[in-house]
Amino acid sequence: MNSLTEIKAESRRVAGFSTLGMIVALLLLGVLLAPMLGTIIAAQDGFVDSRERARAVGNVRYAHLALTRYMRLAGSSPVGLPLPGIDPDPDANGAFDDVRLRADYNPPDGDTDDLGEDLTFYVAADTMYVQTGGEDDTTEPYLIGVDSLAFEYFDRYGVLITDPDKVGTHAISAAVTIRAVGERSFEPTERLIHGEVRLRNGK
Repeated sequence: MNSLTEIKAESRRVAGFSTLGMIVALLLLGVLLAPMLGTIIAAQDGFVDSRERARAVGNVRYAHLALTRYMRLAGSSPVGLPLPGIDPDPDANGAFDDVRLRADYNPPDGDTDDLGEDLTFYVAADTMYVQTGGEDDTTEPYLIGVDSLAFEYFDRYGVLITDPDKVGTHAISAAVTIRAVGERSFEPTERLIHGEVRLRNGK
């Protein structure tokens, strides 16, 4: 029969981990969990990137759709009001990076003082602004997150028009390019929308 001393010694040998054993176990657990933690972090970063990419693409699509709709209306007047539908360089800086659009349709009453009939679009500080003319002359943000705005105008033969004075009378189409701001780095082409719109000179 074992003595009491032998029983206590045997109990100490089989009862749990030693301090060194616990340290080794924790180290092994850390080694096993590190790749899993890296995968979780990478997946989270990928989700954030995808969300920001979708937001940027949505911004340019919305801005492009709204702007081209107003450009199609520019120059319209059911009552025959003669007016310059498109001013391709309202700030006179020599670049087609903004546009003023005028139409008499809301309602057609022989002026461009009503809501949506005299609009100037431009970009400043990552924001697309719209300035309304007429009786209610105000400027307000139209869409946040737009980096740049560019226009090209073409005559009926497809020749690029560079003289702003000829755009209003000779341009039958315009190419509109809008680029959205991207908070993270990704392919620049994913932030661009480029498309053509038919103008009333070519109706």
